[in-house]
Amino acid sequence: MKRYRPGEKALAMALAGSAGFADSVGFMFFGGVFLSFMSGNTTRIAVSGIEGQTDLMWLSVRCVALFVVGVMLGTVVHRVTTQRFNLYRAREAVLAFVSLLMLSSSLLHAFGPDLVAMLIISLAIGALNSAFERSGEVAVPLTYVTGTLVKAAQRFVDSFFGGDKTAWVYPLLMWVCLAVGGGLGAASFHNFGLDALYILTAWLVAATVVNQLKRERRRKLGLPL
Repeated sequence: MKRYRPGEKALAMALAGSAGFADSVGFMFFGGVFLSFMSGNTTRIAVSGIEGQTDLMWLSVRCVALFVVGVMLGTVVHRVTTQRFNLYRAREAVLAFVSLLMLSSSLLHAFGPDLVAMLIISLAIGALNSAFERSGEVAVPLTYVTGTLVKAAQRFVDSFFGGDKTAWVYPLLMWVCLAVGGGLGAASFHNFGLDALYILTAWLVAATVVNQLKRERRRKLGLPL
């Protein structure tokens, strides 16, 4: 993550926090199924299948499938934008797409079935992973932290063997942001129920708008993106 500017790192941390927020809301709403933590859902599928909890098993399967579809959609948006414009517009397009999905989810919560509103969030969080894509790969993991914690631990040890003394800080901060986002999501759902979706939507829309404004300013000043 060193190749990213401080503003980009701040954006990544904000998006990681939103993933944690979404996961807590989904977990509490569904009673044990995640919206972004697909390793947990995979375990849930296996355990629920063995225990005969077929409804929970198929709900987990749907969340996994929608998350994967969301990743595909985010990747398509990234690829098409890169080909038609350039790489530096792709992140903006992905974030705009995620914001549209979140606005759709909030509208469905307001006027339609809550289940569909929640499942759309799996699409949005899946698509979010394409926001920091480089050379066809996810350069910054936003929705999963196992690898992030492994990287933080390895970089910390490396610092005692001649490596960068601070390389472990940003991976650890990504985990902290996801954890803080999870706490905020749980508190919001506890106090406001599924109206917490409005907070999550506002969070992601605000991140999208701020990112757009900052990048447009850099373009006008002729600064690298």
